[in-house]
Amino acid sequence: MYCCTEMKKQVQTSELPIIFIPKFREYGIQYLDGGSAIQLIEYCPWCGKPLPESLRHQWFDAIEKLGLEPDDYNIPSEYISEEWYSRVAVRDAELPPISF
Repeated sequence: MYCCTEMKKQVQTSELPIIFIPKFREYGIQYLDGGSAIQLIEYCPWCGKPLPESLRHQWFDAIEKLGLEPDDYNIPSEYISEEWYSRVAVRDAELPPISF
């Protein structure tokens, strides 16, 4: 899920505010204002490779198809991680591919 070893290292440590949001397949830089806002990034700051396309809209569509709301406590656990799009991507090719 990481394009280079430096990206992996930075996401897995707390030294820099680079984060990965698995359920949306999004990378970002977290604002240090105490909130949860992030600035999405589309390219790796270290190697310059394009990062995978966000699946935020597809996630909301999938939750809606389940008849649930985004803040519903009954959302299946696979929708909290990358499991939902890994499973869907294997079943059909609707999702943008991961390519580094």
